[in-house]
Amino acid sequence: MRQAAIPLLGLIMLFLSCPANSGLTKSFSNANPPPPVIPGYYPAYHYPLTPKHNLLNKTTLLRRDIEAHEPWLRQLVRQHYAVKSPLEFSFSYAGIDSLNRRLIIRYFAPNPNPDEIAGWQVQFVYRLPRLILECIYIWAVPLE
Repeated sequence: MRQAAIPLLGLIMLFLSCPANSGLTKSFSNANPPPPVIPGYYPAYHYPLTPKHNLLNKTTLLRRDIEAHEPWLRQLVRQHYAVKSPLEFSFSYAGIDSLNRRLIIRYFAPNPNPDEIAGWQVQFVYRLPRLILECIYIWAVPLE
C-alpha cells in the first residue's frame, strides 16, 4: 500500500531562507523535486552504525545540517499531526540498510503527556553512496 506524501509548500518556503550550502536546503530547492515526506516508519531492516563504521564522519555532517533546522522538524510533524505540546527533538541513531544501500538518521521528540503516543520520530533516508536525501518518514510512535 502506497502512503501519501505530505504537502511540502510550507517546507519549501522555510528553506528559501536557509543557507544555500545546506544539504537540506538543496534537497528542497526549486531546482530539484523535493523528497517525499511519508507518514509511517522506514519499512526495511536496518541496524545501528558501529562506532568505527566508515559512514560515521559523514553522518556527523548530516546531523549538523539537520540539527541546524530543528524548527523545520517541528513544522514537519505539525503539518501531519495535531501536536500542541512542545517538540524537542534529539538524535536517536544512525542506521544502515545494507541490502537497499540506505543510511537512516532518526530523531525523536518525546510526548510530555504520553497517554497513547510516546512521541514523534523523523527518519531521514539517504541513498548510498552519494548520501542523497531520498525521503523522510514521520511517525507518531504509540506507547507499547
